[in-house]
Amino acid sequence: MRKAILVMETISKAQRSLSIKEISAALGMPKSTLHHLVSTLTEFGFLAQDPDTRKYNIGLHLVEIGQAYLEQLDLRSISHPFLERLAQAVGETVHLLILDQYDVVYIDKVENLSQPTSLRCSSYIGRRIDAYATAAGKILLSYLPETTIQDYLAHQTLTPKTDYTITDPLELGKQFQQVKADGFALDRQENEVGLQCVGAPIFNRDAQCIAALSISGPAGRLTKERIEAVLIPKAKEVAEQISRALGYCLR
Repeated sequence: MRKAILVMETISKAQRSLSIKEISAALGMPKSTLHHLVSTLTEFGFLAQDPDTRKYNIGLHLVEIGQAYLEQLDLRSISHPFLERLAQAVGETVHLLILDQYDVVYIDKVENLSQPTSLRCSSYIGRRIDAYATAAGKILLSYLPETTIQDYLAHQTLTPKTDYTITDPLELGKQFQQVKADGFALDRQENEVGLQCVGAPIFNRDAQCIAALSISGPAGRLTKERIEAVLIPKAKEVAEQISRALGYCLR
C-alpha cells in the first residue's frame, strides 16, 4: 500500500506522464517491483498508460475519488447556512449525512441551543451508524441502483436497535419505494427510543442523491400532526434549496 501511494504521489507531483524508468529513479525502487505495482494500479483505474509513449499518469478513478472528496467539502460549506436557517425555523436539531458503504455518517450538525441539554440529540459530526434505521439512511439507500438495493436487502443483517426498528427486508424494501415516491423518509424511534426524525434528499448537478438532511427531536415534540404539517414540507423545501445551490436542476 505504501509503495502504491508513493508511486501515485510521484506522478502527481511531476504533473506529467512518467515512464517506469523515471518512477524507478525517483523512488529508488526496482523496475521489477514497479512493473507489477503500476500494472495493478492501472487495472483498477488509479493510473492510466499512454498507448504510444507507454508512460503513466494519474487515472480517472483517482480523479473521481478526489472529485468526490471536493464535492463533500463543497456540500458541507454550501449546506451549512441552509441548515442553520432550518434549525432556527423549526426549533429542532438538523443534520447533514452521507452514505458510506451501508452506514450513514454525520458530516454537519446544527443544534437548537434554546432546548434543554437533556432534550438534545446525542449525535456528533463523524458519527457512523447503520443506515436502515434512520430517516436519512432510508433516503440514501432508496436512491441506490435497484440491483444494489436488492442485494442489500438480501444480505444485510437488520439488527433491531429498538422495538420499532424495521427488521423485515420486504417491509424495508416497500419503505424504500415509498420514500423515493414521496421525497422524504421518517424514523419513528427506529434507531433510538424517544427520538424521531424527518429526512429529505439532496441532489448534485448530475441528479445523484449525494446526501440527506434530517430534522431530529424528541417524540413528544415531533407529533404526527407537526411532522406532516410543518417538518416534512420544511425538510423538502430546504433540501431542494441546497440541491439547487449545488447545481441540481429540478425537473
